[in-house]
Amino acid sequence: MAVIAPFRGLRYNPELVKDLSLVVAPPYDVISPESQQAFHALHRQNVIRLILGEVCEGDDTERNRYRRAGDYFRRWQAEKVLVRDPAPAIYLYQQIFQAPGGRELARRGLIALVRLEEFGGRTVFPHERTMAAAKEDRLRLMQSCHANLSPIFGIYPGSLLEVDRLFISEEEREAPIDLRDRDGIRHRVWTLEDGAKINAVRDAFESTPIFIADGHHRYETALAFRDLMRAKDRGDPSAKETRPYNYIMMTLVSAGDPGLIILPIHRLLRQLPGAGLDAYVSQVSQQFRVERVPLPIDPEAGASVILGRLQATRSGRHRFGLYVGGESAYVLTLADERIVEAEVAEGNPAAYKRLDVTILHALLIDGPLRRQGQAILPDDALVYTHDAVEAIRMVQHGGWGAAFFLNPTKIAEVQAVAGAGLRMPPKSTFFYPKLLTGLVIHPILLDEVVEA
Repeated sequence: MAVIAPFRGLRYNPELVKDLSLVVAPPYDVISPESQQAFHALHRQNVIRLILGEVCEGDDTERNRYRRAGDYFRRWQAEKVLVRDPAPAIYLYQQIFQAPGGRELARRGLIALVRLEEFGGRTVFPHERTMAAAKEDRLRLMQSCHANLSPIFGIYPGSLLEVDRLFISEEEREAPIDLRDRDGIRHRVWTLEDGAKINAVRDAFESTPIFIADGHHRYETALAFRDLMRAKDRGDPSAKETRPYNYIMMTLVSAGDPGLIILPIHRLLRQLPGAGLDAYVSQVSQQFRVERVPLPIDPEAGASVILGRLQATRSGRHRFGLYVGGESAYVLTLADERIVEAEVAEGNPAAYKRLDVTILHALLIDGPLRRQGQAILPDDALVYTHDAVEAIRMVQHGGWGAAFFLNPTKIAEVQAVAGAGLRMPPKSTFFYPKLLTGLVIHPILLDEVVEA
């Protein structure tokens, strides 16, 4: 199903950039304003200037962060700060990190071009909804730089023997790229130019669908950019199909990789629906078994207690945590699974109805809101965080009224929902760790041909 191809990656020149950790950054959409400033200050050629430049006073349609990103991108290439690899390659990417709980894990990914396909073609499957403003933002950047600056995070079912063999052979030798980021995560990248090995991997992917883990906005942006480029390309019609704008750079990870970690994304409300805690607990106790749990006032210890109770949930059961301050929390366990069929996401298949995020919003947030005559939450009344400790602190000291805690979405649930042609509710998954931007860039040049 998937068509993958090698490419001549654009990378930081080690002769001019001695410490690669100073110029890489996470994906743009997980960078806070404070981190954005920190990355700008870290190095004058940090990739942040490409993916998330600062807005300056006096910016307009001609002078803005998109134009500056394109200028930086072309200048760094002219100055040999960014240099292209001499031959088309695929890249083997390993991340070594500590998972929640302290276990050290390694995750393997294959960086390659993947031919763009419309959703619905049973080749590339999304699982999250996208927003028009974010796609417009990324399209303006792509038009200015003509490049895939960051890889899409893609997942393929099962495992591929050809990919596993490559890592087994390459991991024994020194990696040309080997760094630790600001979070202590180790990133290693090897370059593979061997045509026979590349062809074996391409053949293996021909019958493999891909599920987008992270990068939905950038994928849909690449589709729009492809259509714009096809309209502008005055060359031979058959040649259009070989141009690099038909492809997008992806990091492809096996769904069975032991390092494929999904963290839950917890919810915070300005206030609980209804007339206070007692009334809320009384209302939800009609559908949930409610247990009050003593909680240490220290946020880290408190988060450990709540998450420990959630992690002990038996398979097929739905359990949530609720914290409204003080030295206790509530554990809410769905009393009867038939409630899901009766009240959750009518008209959607079981794969969607039985998501914890679906049940949380339908029964613990939206349902109580409807009962008090309020249709939806105001935009500023709900925020998200994958950090349970931060969630407790925001209730204790940040003015938030309640924090809801979830178990993580399972990778099998992501595949089931995407395979059914559905999108998950917003903020359903947080894949950890994030892929670094700046390790490899895919430049899109209209006179080149992709060796598919």
